[in-house]
Amino acid sequence: MTERGGRIVRMGATISALMVLLFSAAACTTNPATGERQIAPLMSVEQEAKVGAEAHPKILEAFGGAYPDAQLGGYVAGIATRVARATNIPNGQYHVTVLDSPVVNAFALPGGYVYVTRGLMALANDEAELAGVIGHEMGHVAARHSAQRQTAAIGTTLLGAVLGAVIGNQAASQAIGLGGQGFLAGYSRDQEFESDMLGIRYLVGAGYDPLGVADFLETMGAQDALEARVRNLPQDATRNNWLASHPATASRVDAARSHARDAGATPATGERNRDTYLKALNGMLYGDRPEDGIVRDRDFLHPKLRFAFKAPPGFVITNSPAVVVVQGPDRSLAKFDMGQKDASVEIGHYLTNQWAKGTQLSRLQRLKINGMNAATATTRINDYNARLVVIEFAPDRVYRFLVGTLTQTGTRHDAALQEMVMSFRKLSASEAAAVKPLRLRVVTVRAGDTAVSLGRRMAYSEYQTDRFRVLNGLGAGEEPRPGMRVKLVTE
Repeated sequence: MTERGGRIVRMGATISALMVLLFSAAACTTNPATGERQIAPLMSVEQEAKVGAEAHPKILEAFGGAYPDAQLGGYVAGIATRVARATNIPNGQYHVTVLDSPVVNAFALPGGYVYVTRGLMALANDEAELAGVIGHEMGHVAARHSAQRQTAAIGTTLLGAVLGAVIGNQAASQAIGLGGQGFLAGYSRDQEFESDMLGIRYLVGAGYDPLGVADFLETMGAQDALEARVRNLPQDATRNNWLASHPATASRVDAARSHARDAGATPATGERNRDTYLKALNGMLYGDRPEDGIVRDRDFLHPKLRFAFKAPPGFVITNSPAVVVVQGPDRSLAKFDMGQKDASVEIGHYLTNQWAKGTQLSRLQRLKINGMNAATATTRINDYNARLVVIEFAPDRVYRFLVGTLTQTGTRHDAALQEMVMSFRKLSASEAAAVKPLRLRVVTVRAGDTAVSLGRRMAYSEYQTDRFRVLNGLGAGEEPRPGMRVKLVTE
């Protein structure tokens, strides 16, 4: 007992000494954006610029490249330049890119690389709202939050190594490392609130209405709630937008309004430039790019690769360049993608020996789906009963469905999912040519127009009025005013 207790004391003393050495070695400095004292980042400004420059091409590749509209890109660059002049580094180099992605997102890389997606721009309703997002991301750059995260990550890794060496337990070191990576995956709550404050400060300095930040956060919250209702899922179950790292909590919205008041802003005195903003957005691509396939309610159509299938009622399709996910009731789901095979390989052999090689399969069957050779088999994946289906679209090209239902749901959704698989078909040249992407159209509200009547002009069969209100920043029950310019999603 005494010997073990003495060992613990010595261990604690060793850890304390090493921790003192670790953190005292990091000098303190003044945050260039906020003026507050902080531990000096271990990454230099030059290193940050190099990291951003190296990551930029990868970001473009992951998000579909820059949106191919030089006029819109120039317009956004002008807004960014105006905001940048109000930062603590008015002559700093910022590289602002509009990404060709329907996801509602914005982020920044070290070195001044700032990105906004066309999906986010479609949801914003004026220049002040977009400028607030850009200002927030510039705040992350100006406050060197990425460098702070890197310093904290290094500190966490070193702490893990110290504990592993002292305790003699590699598992402890690994646990610390994994915990650090998870905790440091996004900006901290304090950093997010700090960037909100800086963005609002920049908006005031640029002459914009700083209340645009809170307004956009509220619109994002409404969009997130609507998506959850459409998908019949918890509000944060599939979040992959700006809210994933920038949650629009009530406290954050209130803090944004408080920062605006503290900055000396008077409501309706700063610029919003709604009409100018909407004019720039008119005709912009909305939703999926044709080259990635297009979702139309429950239909997935790919005019370039010339195929289509229909999801069951109550299921929602989520598209991405690499994979399509279909989600339904009781957590039932399907994953759809494409594969390549040698033309000489028989479709059943491809399923068992290539795609699902090493998987224990049962009930292998060969069949025809709309004239195409196909094969299917079943397996068990965790809590799911899974069915694999592969369809030979061409001798060297296959399309694949991985369908899963929870074991406790039994066969409740089997027929609907089978109908989806059997709906897979080739599109004729004329059908493919008829598939048009969605675009934003800006119209003027006329006397007699309502949210309901304008919603009917949206290219959706469900939640038309709700979609119209959220897209235009209108609250529940709020009606558009005659003469007001509003956005519609049309073909």
